[in-house]
Amino acid sequence: MIFIKEIIKSRLDVKKGFTIIEMLMVIALITAITTTQIIVISKYMRLHREEINYSRENFYVNEAFIIIEYQIKAAKYIDIKNNMIILRRYDDKGYDYIKKDRKSSIIISYGSPDSFTVNNVLKDVENFYVERQGKVFYISINTKKGNLYRRCFAMEREKLKKDLY
Repeated sequence: MIFIKEIIKSRLDVKKGFTIIEMLMVIALITAITTTQIIVISKYMRLHREEINYSRENFYVNEAFIIIEYQIKAAKYIDIKNNMIILRRYDDKGYDYIKKDRKSSIIISYGSPDSFTVNNVLKDVENFYVERQGKVFYISINTKKGNLYRRCFAMEREKLKKDLY
């Protein structure tokens, strides 16, 4: 019994706590885990931001194509000239023009190609190409971020020979 009392007494006399090496090891492990998590999270945040920007750009370009298609269908007839779409109004009161302006935007210009009355269709456009091939024409939009979008439209109603601009 005395032996057991001595063992218990010797254990009570032992100092409790951590050594400095044990503390440094714990701090090193926590730092390694935290650093790894920060790197992974920042990578996924960057990828998420890029995906949002691409998705937003894709949405705006598709909306621009929808607006252009609506304008084409609402015109009496259309013609392609000098990299712009010329739309004859149904009320025979003139023409509207879809083109790229100097400020890198696709616009609808009402009345004349250089009219002050315009509507912006899409901003931040690097290039806007309109190319005709028979009864169809292709619109290519190259954004400033380097993405290329292309759509095909039918020319249902073309300019008559006797009509002038």
